[in-house]
Amino acid sequence: MTCFGLFGQFYAFDNPSALNEQLREHMLERTSMAANQYDYYFNLLYSVYSLPNILLPLILGMAVDRCGCRLIIVILGACVVIGHALFAAGVGFGSWSTMIAGRVVFGLGGESIQIAQNCLLFRLFKGREVAFALGLNLSIARGGSVLNDVLSPWAASHWGVVGACWLGTFLCVLSFGANIWSVVEDKRITERTGLPDAVGDEDISFREIFQLPRIFWGCAGLCVALYCAILPFNNIASAFFVETKFYGLPLSEAQQKAGNAMSIMFLVSALGTPPFGALVDTIGMRAHFMLFSAILAAGTYTVVSMLPPAAMMLCLGIVYTVFSGALWPTFALTVSERQLGTAYGVATALQNGGLCLVPMLVGHLQASAGPGDFHSVMRLFAFFGILGVVCSFDILRENATGKAAGVLSLPSNMIKTEKLDEKTNLVDTSAKAKNAV
Repeated sequence: MTCFGLFGQFYAFDNPSALNEQLREHMLERTSMAANQYDYYFNLLYSVYSLPNILLPLILGMAVDRCGCRLIIVILGACVVIGHALFAAGVGFGSWSTMIAGRVVFGLGGESIQIAQNCLLFRLFKGREVAFALGLNLSIARGGSVLNDVLSPWAASHWGVVGACWLGTFLCVLSFGANIWSVVEDKRITERTGLPDAVGDEDISFREIFQLPRIFWGCAGLCVALYCAILPFNNIASAFFVETKFYGLPLSEAQQKAGNAMSIMFLVSALGTPPFGALVDTIGMRAHFMLFSAILAAGTYTVVSMLPPAAMMLCLGIVYTVFSGALWPTFALTVSERQLGTAYGVATALQNGGLCLVPMLVGHLQASAGPGDFHSVMRLFAFFGILGVVCSFDILRENATGKAAGVLSLPSNMIKTEKLDEKTNLVDTSAKAKNAV
């Protein structure tokens, strides 16, 4: 249920990307804006989604540690439904302000709900198949992104852009029902098995953020670099392919071909993340996998002009699969369990800070260069890939010589979760630990 609880949100998040050129025609007909202004407003849809998430995931991550995740999952799931309904209504009215307001509300729930779900899943799977569980969660969610890339252009050609957006709202409603079911099921499992309740009682403060270990900050830097290399490109991939690879075709055909190519990246992620997560659980080597993904990202953008669309998206799909499958379980190994919600919140907040600024920078570079010229944008993405390589080497060094004591290289069944605090040299100041002392 947690997997399907993210399906609709991931579908709706990329609705503007899959409908980029058709949305351009729709909005230029409905408004008096100049054609070059569209790129600014389009990228703003993604920036305002990330804007509230610069701080909100951190606050809600700490709230999960203190209050538990069930009620938070329900509230944030409702924000996803309301936000995308507002966005779809704004498209129907031809109102950028309504569309932007909808993306803000959508963003209030869209990122933080993953933090609460990750904490819930880690509680159930820690010390066993946690990378597989988180990978499967991301896999099914990314199935929503794949379906969006293929289905949204088709829906727009049959029902119009407005109908395609309301289809996304319908899927968000279904996912909201799955989220409610997951909360009920978690409570039932807790009562049946005697697991510690999902409601936390830990005393977490902002001061502890600055006590998180260096290896965590290296992983957070890598998270920012590679997400900024992948997701902002996916936002403009439709326009990139239509204007550079399929420019001689009719718009509807070019848009469909671009959508088919774009779906490859998330299809690879959807199919590959669960088995890759199982591989990580079995052999470890998390830092090495993250380094490989950063090198492949930098190399892909360096030779982008020579790659056909399918090959490019296949490479980025491998990057996304390896990177996300290795990274998100790694956060749980670099901090104590009592700080897990806070750690996920810090990483997600930093990630969204990058994803707020980069789309606006991309929009500026696109508008300055003119239609069909993406050279400066591709150089920007290559830079983020190189930055990811630098962060990966720092993670490798810290894993080998620092306080992590090589924990990232171990298979999951060799990691004693009850001793992670000792391995990361963190002091557990919870009331339970004080009583034990």
